[in-house]
Amino acid sequence: MPRRYIREGRQYRSKKHPLLEYIFRKYNPKMDNSIKSISFTLADIHEAYENTNIVLVKSDGRQESIGEPASISNTILDLVRQNRGIESRLPSSIISLGYDLRKKTGPAPNGANYAGEFVYVGVGNVLRSWLEWPKKIEEITISSRSIPPHVINYIRNDEGGLFSVIDYCDVLTKILGKGAFRVFKVQNPVKWQPNEIDGMYLYEENNIITLITIEAKALTTGDLINLDQVLGAINKVTSEYRYSEAIILPLAIKMITNGMMIAIFAKCKTGTQFDYIELTKAIQVTFNPPIQVWQ
Repeated sequence: MPRRYIREGRQYRSKKHPLLEYIFRKYNPKMDNSIKSISFTLADIHEAYENTNIVLVKSDGRQESIGEPASISNTILDLVRQNRGIESRLPSSIISLGYDLRKKTGPAPNGANYAGEFVYVGVGNVLRSWLEWPKKIEEITISSRSIPPHVINYIRNDEGGLFSVIDYCDVLTKILGKGAFRVFKVQNPVKWQPNEIDGMYLYEENNIITLITIEAKALTTGDLINLDQVLGAINKVTSEYRYSEAIILPLAIKMITNGMMIAIFAKCKTGTQFDYIELTKAIQVTFNPPIQVWQ
């Protein structure tokens, strides 16, 4: 029997749906679709936890109150990691008005940090917040022999393992530099609130620094590439380096069996905020000899 979450006699699919309903009503008391987008912050989520009494009804009939977790930073991200359908993201009361949910990050005018946004898309429509890989994908084979033999069997199929292979095999230089320049690691991860960039690299070409930001997905999670998450990281980096003349090159890398899918997006200038990113190229990397632990 699936879990049931109850608030004021109403049943919800997710314990987070009553919170979203509270926040939506806070900014749209009429509960109509006259507002095209409603942004909200982490502070709103905290307020919602304080003002909603959510109860989990277990399979044996016992009830348990749901309280605020130690961290609420991933409240919205957890709802949009995968495209499980709009019903998994929002309660029916909001869906029926024609809204969808997306993650939003960055500082709000009141000094709080954005967490998400309700976007009016029309009843029956949904947001396309996840990367759709193109049909035309360049295929490259890279040797894995540069990974020390006594190391390769201990590399795991998680994000840390993904970056280890990227570094040992110099993957970014081989797909981006191709002999023209060398790509260097800055650090992994870069933890900036309210964003975390999974990996940051750079290269210099014609006396211009290009910073590479990477959104990474491990084989273990099955998560999709969320474009709003990629966009939030880009805007954070461009803001932090707004006085720099560096260029930002956003990448998204998804681990696959014995390889990785790499999405390359259009370059961005620092100091500018973006609301759209453009996919320019997709590459599938396969390793030879195969990385056995990535099966």
